[in-house]
Amino acid sequence: MKMIFALATMLAGITSEAATRPYYQDIKLPTQKMIEFQAIDNPAAASTSNGLLANAGATSAAAVVVSTFLAQPDVARNLVLTPGGTTTDVEACNVVAAGTDMNSNAITETLAFSANASSATTGNKAFKTLSSLTFPANCESGAFGATWSLGYGEKLGVKRCMDKAGHILFSTLNGAKEATAPTMAADASVLSLNTADYNGTMNGSNDFELFFMQNFRCTR
Repeated sequence: MKMIFALATMLAGITSEAATRPYYQDIKLPTQKMIEFQAIDNPAAASTSNGLLANAGATSAAAVVVSTFLAQPDVARNLVLTPGGTTTDVEACNVVAAGTDMNSNAITETLAFSANASSATTGNKAFKTLSSLTFPANCESGAFGATWSLGYGEKLGVKRCMDKAGHILFSTLNGAKEATAPTMAADASVLSLNTADYNGTMNGSNDFELFFMQNFRCTR
């Protein structure tokens, strides 16, 4: 009788445990992929000056840090930095942008310029926020008459990492499939280097959707 009671007690405990703590999980194989969906509503038109407009750069050979901007990116997107003013005062240098990616992780990107540069340098990383631009010492010379304009470009951030740029299924513009796929950039582990440049016009009212294959391998 005692044995029957003990067995009943044990079975009751097992039943109770199974009832209160069910756990189900599909097996994820290392080679498995997943289709992701991402909606980007009303991205603004790309600009070369919505972050800074003809902002004075260095006034001496010392390094300069710019930390106040006209606006932040409306969505995670790349940076475009353009020298202006007296561009013959620009020296070969690397300007470092710092901010965050779509997951609010800290990121930096180096924007390189040659001496006397007068054309824009276009970044590849998608910044959700921008905290600073650091102009190194000796980035300008002469009368220090160069100015700098910063804008947010057409490469919009993708929310997951992809192994290859071709791992896109399709995109939509205002719910209709785009005949021409976005120009994609992929990185297997760095989130901010995964971007989509849509074929449709970004004008602050068009909505975009992206269907792509992620790789479960984003590390930062």
